[in-house]
Amino acid sequence: MATTSVGVAVVLAHAAGFVALATRCHGTDLAVDTAAANGVPPELEERIVLEDDSPAGPGLKRKRWSVTYRGGFTRAVGAAHLEGPFQDPAAEACTGRVVVAQRLLDDGTASPGTIAGQMKLMLEAELAEESIFPIGDFEKISEISLRWARLEWHPEDRASIGDAPNGYVRAMVKVNFNRVDVPIVIALVPSVATTELGFRIVTRAELSFDNRVAQWISNKVGGNWLATRLTRRQLDGMLMSTLAPPPPFDLPGGNQLRFTYCGEPAEIIEGNSGALPFAVEINRSVKFPNVLPPKRGKAPRVALAPNATLGLDLDLDALNAILFELWRTGLLDSQLAAAGLDKAFNENAIVQELLTIRMSPVTLALPPVLAPSNGKLRMSADARVTITDGVSPTIGRVWGGLDFTFGATGVGAASVDLGALELSCERTQTVLVPCYADLVDAIRGRGDEFHGALTQTFTKLLDDLFVQRTLGASGLPAELVIEKAVPRVTSGGGTASLHLDLIGELQSSSE
Repeated sequence: MATTSVGVAVVLAHAAGFVALATRCHGTDLAVDTAAANGVPPELEERIVLEDDSPAGPGLKRKRWSVTYRGGFTRAVGAAHLEGPFQDPAAEACTGRVVVAQRLLDDGTASPGTIAGQMKLMLEAELAEESIFPIGDFEKISEISLRWARLEWHPEDRASIGDAPNGYVRAMVKVNFNRVDVPIVIALVPSVATTELGFRIVTRAELSFDNRVAQWISNKVGGNWLATRLTRRQLDGMLMSTLAPPPPFDLPGGNQLRFTYCGEPAEIIEGNSGALPFAVEINRSVKFPNVLPPKRGKAPRVALAPNATLGLDLDLDALNAILFELWRTGLLDSQLAAAGLDKAFNENAIVQELLTIRMSPVTLALPPVLAPSNGKLRMSADARVTITDGVSPTIGRVWGGLDFTFGATGVGAASVDLGALELSCERTQTVLVPCYADLVDAIRGRGDEFHGALTQTFTKLLDDLFVQRTLGASGLPAELVIEKAVPRVTSGGGTASLHLDLIGELQSSSE
């Protein structure tokens, strides 16, 4: 700690010395009028380097004007803006999906941690006292299996199911009564409107009696009646709760981050998984109604990890819509204030002893935006801070970038680093000048110290959003409890997708 304090003192002393030297030198200062067509001083026009190192595509962009002076030192200013196309709150697109693994549906043993196992327990409890003429008294469920299915793998179902172009859930149940075993095949074909998920239920039960009267009664009140009744009471409710979009996340001021159905069909892979697309609900900012999250379009996706129970795919458009909502509702600003960056600077003993400047809490002028950048994801942010030197306040424009790396091969827990940090000051609302460059260089040079804190913060955010969260619907005896979230990223076509492998299990609602 003492070594760090001495280092900071040396940096601040050099900064103070530079300021004193600069006041004795004469030359043309860099000043950029962002409202003018060519807002740089004529004397510097030929020496100015104009850069835009922002990632390609829509998003948060930044122009940077720099000039190198005699002696080799460089000064720069920058200005940020959002560039479209933008997402439309009135036409929410499918930007994410929930993926349910076959192992959650049925692991082959109908264990209580699966939907098949829970369904078996519920059916046996409900039918415990059941007696149906002429098949007799209920005894047990001897067999049960659930499978993500497609008709090309089960041609025998085509005649009864009809059309199921996106696949279906195939359930096989054998119900034992004391006079006969009732084998039931149930197909649940998903259909989604813009507001809710539903299933078209097709059942086929096979009952055969030698007595024609008994067979007639069976056809009227037997297998198909029983199959439809059980399906509507049990299976469809559990499937809808697991395939539903993520539950709302509470935000400050009574707001919520909400995910909604978006009208695209389910995506079913035989014996592997079933997925349902969803949208992030976007609301316009009252203060900045024309500010919206950028739109990049569909992103590539990866398959579920073998040990995953559930998956969550979030395209960049979904991630940027989430960041927009967190910015719009003020959560990000409150988190920045809670971090206490201003207090840590102002209350530092060396700052209080050697400098007269003080800083306010940092606030975001625009919503942060994620974009692909050199194999990573970079989150760029444009913020404001008030810097006071004595009685003269100055508005500082802070440009920051966080680089997210997901392991050496894109798999595993995220690593977060400070990728960019620059500061420009407002002489007026449109005229920007360099300021406190040496202090910013000193902070930027301590990026290794930020790595651990940033990575820990991101990991905690994932845990807050997904870990120990429960997914279920009221009236059901079990709910899915998420125990771990493992992030992966895939990119291509100018965009990217964050995939979360969620590991958890079904637990009794009474636990």
